[in-house]
Amino acid sequence: MTSSPALVVDGIHASYGPLQVLFDSSLRVERGEMVALLGPNGVGKSTLLKVIGGLLTPDAGTVSILGQDLTSAPTRKRVEAGLCQVVGQSSFPSMSVVENLLMHGYTNSDRKWTKEATEAALAVFPRLNARRNQAASTLSGGERQMLALAKTIVGDPKLLVVDEFSLGLAPVVVGGLMDLVRRLNERGASILLVEQSVNVALSLVHRAYVMEKGTMIAEEDAAVLAADPERVAALMLGGHAEAHA
Repeated sequence: MTSSPALVVDGIHASYGPLQVLFDSSLRVERGEMVALLGPNGVGKSTLLKVIGGLLTPDAGTVSILGQDLTSAPTRKRVEAGLCQVVGQSSFPSMSVVENLLMHGYTNSDRKWTKEATEAALAVFPRLNARRNQAASTLSGGERQMLALAKTIVGDPKLLVVDEFSLGLAPVVVGGLMDLVRRLNERGASILLVEQSVNVALSLVHRAYVMEKGTMIAEEDAAVLAADPERVAALMLGGHAEAHA
């Protein structure tokens, strides 16, 4: 029997009060797949992530994670189902690196496993390991992003959603983070990457969606799209009709 996709977002309409932001938005991530959601600021990407994470209830449509319809479920249920979201460089600033990682294993009742996973995560990031007892607030931007991704190793997600992980970071740091995302994928995590840097995203994922004004205007094979920079430019500038001409 074929396993269900890691994520299915189907026909989502969502609003903030009277302002509708998402219009019939749909995407899917198959198990073991890496998918990018592309588009400039203000088109609804972050709103869609709130719907996926349970922070915003849609007006219509459904969200299924690993075969479970979780459209109306609280965020806790989605985490229990295997969802992990990395948004920016989020951490507990007054807590140490180790404490941040241990906190991220709270959903697992096996404390021994959580400690072992914490050490495994630190082994992936020697720079973090060297700062293991420092407060997160003292880390550089790149180190805080490493910490955000390291927490996913402790969480051992089945579905990982990463939002703008390259924002404001040096290319050499971004390259290292891309390697980690690939390794997480190889470990079994299905990944949805929301990213403004088209080059970063297309070099990493298998497929890509492009969003404009709250709806999907294209779904493409990443390699095919990367080989057609004129089409990429047209899509990112909202010129999808011309891109098909």
